[in-house]
Amino acid sequence: MEASSQERVHPRWGVAALKLRITLNDKQHEVLVEKNAGDYKVVIGDSTFKCMPKEGGMNVNGEFLPIQFDGELDEGAEVTLGQRKMKVRIEPIIELERAEGYKEEEEGAAHKETAGAITAPMPGKVVSIKVKVGDKVHPNTLVLVLEAMKMENEILAGVNGTIKEIKVKPAEAVEGGKVLVVIE
Repeated sequence: MEASSQERVHPRWGVAALKLRITLNDKQHEVLVEKNAGDYKVVIGDSTFKCMPKEGGMNVNGEFLPIQFDGELDEGAEVTLGQRKMKVRIEPIIELERAEGYKEEEEGAAHKETAGAITAPMPGKVVSIKVKVGDKVHPNTLVLVLEAMKMENEILAGVNGTIKEIKVKPAEAVEGGKVLVVIE
């Protein structure tokens, strides 16, 4: 599949809107991030940006900006965005709403969703699994590829940890909200 038909999806993609606290060079901002079809709408104060993650960077309002990370965003990382370097820390404040088609596991399911569980953002088919039990992962580590709506979506880890359990197999059809991988 061509790179243009792939989308990097954060494990919290089941959330249609998030409010984040982002600290840029010691100045805090509240940021609203909304999933919008194949991209994200990012609102910072009075400014709105259309963002689409791409390999090696991000398209922001149609302009590709290369991005490099040194460190973990939840602990504070040095980020190089194009020619600009900054210290960045991201903290989730609140999940505002769930995306259409997202559902929690049913009561009595073997595993309840936890902070370390990566869930299917939508119904689809597991194309490939890129990790194995015992692997160390960091935020944005590629965990698996899920095909949905004729697109291959790269599902990423959202936390630091170790793969504890893989609850799916390649070619398996999954419902939105199903736990795919557990990280401890």
